Amino acid sequence: MDFFKAAILGIVEGLTEFLPVSSTGHLILTAHILGIPHTNFTKTFEIAIQLGSILAVLFIYFERFLKDSETWKRIILAFIPTGVLGFLLYKVIKKFFIGNDLLVVVNLVVGGLVLLCVDRFFRQEERIADVRGN
Repeated sequence: MDFFKAAILGIVEGLTEFLPVSSTGHLILTAHILGIPHTNFTKTFEIAIQLGSILAVLFIYFERFLKDSETWKRIILAFIPTGVLGFLLYKVIKKFFIGNDLLVVVNLVVGGLVLLCVDRFFRQEERIADVRGN
């Protein structure tokens, strides 16, 4: 991977990380469009550039993480089912999901449609509440 392709992946990561879209999905598709093969190096690079976003969150919420044990409880509670399912389904995930660009596209489209529908639903709820005077 050359510097130009690495920079493009970095820009895509930076633009999509804090939006309600899958930055990882966008990285995978961008790598595909740029003709970057799915090698161990590419996967490691994608994880490494996401580390910056993770560190930014840790930096912003550092004080909260230190003082609020409730936040840690929620993080651990959220991790347990994900970790257990990932451990139990590792072979299935690796066989069917890793490197499946079509699956990434389908999930991005479905996720986008869900976001649009939920947004439209709550806008209608706000309008109804405004009409009723709430």
